[in-house]
Amino acid sequence: MLIRGGWVVVDPQTIIKDAAIHVIDNRVAEVGTWSALRERYPDDEVVGGATSIVMPGLIDAHSHGRGLSPIQKGVLYDYLENAFLDWSSMVYLPNDLCAALSAVRHLRMGCTSIHHTGWNDEGPKALENAHLAIGSYRTSGIRLAYSPAVRDRNRFCIDEEGFVDTLPPELREFVTPMTRYDAKAIADDYMNLFETLHASDNSPMTRVLHGPSWAHGTTDDFFTRIRDSAAAHDNTPIHIHTLQTPHQRAWSIKTFGCSLVEHLDRLGVLGTNTTLGHAVWLSERDIELIAARGTSTTHHASCNLHVRNGISPIWHMMKQGVNVALGIDDKSLNDDDDPFMELRMSAVLSRVPGFDLGETPALTSAQILSMGTVNAARTLGFDRLHGTLQPGAPADAAILDTASMLHDPWTSDRLAIPDLLVWRAKGQDVTDVVVDGKIVIRNRRFTTMDVEALYAEVRDYVKHYEAKPASPERTAALAALRPHFHAWHRKMLTYLDVSEPFYRVNGRA
Repeated sequence: MLIRGGWVVVDPQTIIKDAAIHVIDNRVAEVGTWSALRERYPDDEVVGGATSIVMPGLIDAHSHGRGLSPIQKGVLYDYLENAFLDWSSMVYLPNDLCAALSAVRHLRMGCTSIHHTGWNDEGPKALENAHLAIGSYRTSGIRLAYSPAVRDRNRFCIDEEGFVDTLPPELREFVTPMTRYDAKAIADDYMNLFETLHASDNSPMTRVLHGPSWAHGTTDDFFTRIRDSAAAHDNTPIHIHTLQTPHQRAWSIKTFGCSLVEHLDRLGVLGTNTTLGHAVWLSERDIELIAARGTSTTHHASCNLHVRNGISPIWHMMKQGVNVALGIDDKSLNDDDDPFMELRMSAVLSRVPGFDLGETPALTSAQILSMGTVNAARTLGFDRLHGTLQPGAPADAAILDTASMLHDPWTSDRLAIPDLLVWRAKGQDVTDVVVDGKIVIRNRRFTTMDVEALYAEVRDYVKHYEAKPASPERTAALAALRPHFHAWHRKMLTYLDVSEPFYRVNGRA
């Protein structure tokens, strides 16, 4: 197969004009000019064209594989802690439908790899549900990193036992069952689930990672077991939601006397195979530690705005050499998982680190594109050339039509291709997608899935199950609980140890 482009982005720093890549089996065999490669391989199938941009398929390094967003389920976003109350009353699709929809939403926008980080992956059907999801992703053709995830503390809220003690009897009766669980059994079952999945499903197209849901929801003993298991499996990647909100940081200061980042370091969890999801409420000391340990972060630009977390200080992190990757997190700006819009949002949000005209240069477009390609690849444990189109790399490519980028009505040739992609490309420009050397989308049509049949199955499911989680009794109990919930989190903020922001956007006094 030849994949042709007026421009071929081999990696964010290497662009070749009027070029092509030659694919043999599932690898990039050669990169060169279109004329030379066509002369050598006249009978090969051709994807793309003279006016296309060919680029490495983008990589979403943090998704929950929900398929439908909360917005589509009729639930608006709010503070993350409030959102957990709201989300408990919305419909959830079966794992196979969730994964299939997530694959569709990603592939059609040019994402050829997805990291599905789970949530509440426990109970007697945990393995069955995991295999349902993995099976749907495999059918779609997308490259998959899969991390089952659980929490063995702080499952309902931070310092949950103390919170229950503040409640009146009727609400205590409602909340207590959600805060009573066997932490050791949860950890034991998770470790068994990981080992089973790693043995049965880890492959060049599917990586099974460790994914303790969040840093404040994992006990020290559990973290130690995960650390040792990852080391035993050739430094399998570990992905952890960390310091997403100020309340999480405050809890860490109250509980450990230090930041969660520093606590993870004391446990020996920080390392080159560890990625911290969100990483919003970091101190300068945290960034220094992350950089020193070679730890990565995922940046969820729109998600962090949707759930009112704040803005991750990626400008400061990247300045210190931290590997920052793209994470869409099912909560994109346009509610469609468009990775180009998320990269653009990352670029925009990182442009406000200070006011010195000479000392605070914006991140370059090559740096932003790296977040969705080579940086994201580094967090997932695939091939060392994953995220590029260099010879020997997995043949994962997105082909984009340039008409709207270049001819609406005109764009100067002076604009470099990385700048064009960051500032003008959209997921809807993607025409063809190749994953592992196989054409998954051709002329905007899936070759691996019947999307309309999938949509019909989803519509039929929600028609029957949408109202079931939101019973009147549960809705009333959650409404009564909310003032107590707010007061508890407000009190926790008295332990917060940071107040000076990385990004100054205005002033009130």
